[in-house]
Amino acid sequence: MRASNARIDAGGILFKIATVCCACTAAGLGLLSQRSRAADQAQSNVPARQIIVCYFHRTVRCPTCLKVGAAIEQVVQAKFAEQVRTGTVQLKFVDFQNTTNKKIAEAYHITGPTLVILDVRAGKVSSWKTASKVWSLVGKWDAFYRYVEDEIRSALMSDRTADSAPGR
Repeated sequence: MRASNARIDAGGILFKIATVCCACTAAGLGLLSQRSRAADQAQSNVPARQIIVCYFHRTVRCPTCLKVGAAIEQVVQAKFAEQVRTGTVQLKFVDFQNTTNKKIAEAYHITGPTLVILDVRAGKVSSWKTASKVWSLVGKWDAFYRYVEDEIRSALMSDRTADSAPGR
């Protein structure tokens, strides 16, 4: 489930969406190959609204950081299996120390391992929230699992994910 190849840029637009926009322009000009058209068609199946559960981690992770990432992944897979299947919920692992991820780390004020929940609408991040209690619940795994599940469920049920906004 670790989708490290999908990136979100600092402007809040999903990298894949930018690719689709370029592809749509090319399609209008009749320049796309069959393979590109198939990829474009697959992109059109992306839900209008998605919740991206994004765990920012360091390049070298300690055992606790690995455990936290695995626990987040377990919650997403166990509690949101249907939403993952439909693409409404996605889990991303982002190495914030990798230079290719510098802009996104800066955009979300990442300075250490952090769980961020993004509310994506029509391919753009409309709001986001840092799940700030994750690290205080390490070792209290039942409370950790409930907290992560509650944060994701709250994002799914709300009209806006948080009081944070991109670029803030």
